[in-house]
Amino acid sequence: MNLFTLEKQTFSLSTEGAILIHTPSGPVLVVADLHLGKSATFRARGLPVPEGDTARDLGRLLELVKKTGASRLVIAGDLFHAPAGITPELNWSLQTFIADLQIPLTLVLGNHDAKIRNLPSGLVAQTHFDLENFRVIHDPAEASPDHFNIAGHWHPVVKIRDGKRTSLRLPCFLWRNRTLVLPSFGSFTGGAIITPEPGDQFYVQLRDQVVKLPPEIV
Repeated sequence: MNLFTLEKQTFSLSTEGAILIHTPSGPVLVVADLHLGKSATFRARGLPVPEGDTARDLGRLLELVKKTGASRLVIAGDLFHAPAGITPELNWSLQTFIADLQIPLTLVLGNHDAKIRNLPSGLVAQTHFDLENFRVIHDPAEASPDHFNIAGHWHPVVKIRDGKRTSLRLPCFLWRNRTLVLPSFGSFTGGAIITPEPGDQFYVQLRDQVVKLPPEIV
């Protein structure tokens, strides 16, 4: 993971789209937008979408927790996609994941999570999560002016110009107005191209590291 400092806040960004906050009590891992059960939701509506994304994404996340040595995991919203996707198979996969995790798990409620009346057991859900000078939220529109904010929701993608008529589109971390917006962690989520604003900073995965993009190529 690459170490970065913004406004005197030090943290690591991973090529998997996560942020690791270093605290005296141990590192805290934050990811956003898994949208578990999205493929099941599509299948419930008659679309022949293959299975496997839930187990795959939870497996990737568990591996990342172990690799980073995180002492806590925080989901910055939209762990789930829709009520129709909360199947017995998803519940079993999630309960297995929580049992294997062996560290506290906090869900910051996203707009998709809010549609689910009864969240699966084992989840501690709240509207935001504060950690020293950091505040984890879901929607960047709800950023606190008194914190360094970590958010999701936008599924940010940056368009990099590589010619007169060609461009490269990559999931990215977006730093805007004291808020770091994380790329979506889920493998079946898609993304939205971000129109740059003055002061924006973009960070992308290039091979085995996360790098800051020069503003002139965005």
